[in-house]
Amino acid sequence: MFRIFKKAWIPLLLVVVVALGGYIVLRVRDSFGANAYTSNGDANADDTKPFNPKHITYEVTAPSGGTVSVNFLDEDGQPHLVEDAPLPWSHTIVTTLPSMSANIVAQGDTSIQHLRCRVIVDGEVRDDRSIDQYEPFIYCLVKSV
Repeated sequence: MFRIFKKAWIPLLLVVVVALGGYIVLRVRDSFGANAYTSNGDANADDTKPFNPKHITYEVTAPSGGTVSVNFLDEDGQPHLVEDAPLPWSHTIVTTLPSMSANIVAQGDTSIQHLRCRVIVDGEVRDDRSIDQYEPFIYCLVKSV
């Protein structure tokens, strides 16, 4: 009997430790609600229509006309490049996201000495900048729309 116990005590101890560990894990998970089911909520929650859409308008202007290269963020936060855009230039996006960042960057050509950019959200000017220099570079940023 002692000879069998001498050969089998490590596998028996391993079985006891694994069984005890599994029991402890199940008890801890049950006590912290890891297996609790959540309610699905209102069945019509996915059928809601978008409400209160935000209209974001990017504008780049110059008194003398000319062309600019414009980079801006769309409603999904993806950058877009418009090269040699004639001035005045504007672009409007509509979003129902709760928050987004509106950013526009413009680089004027050699014929432009004054450049202005604006970000307008729902008719309210949120950022307005202008610059006077040769080949102007300007940006407008609204961190949270």
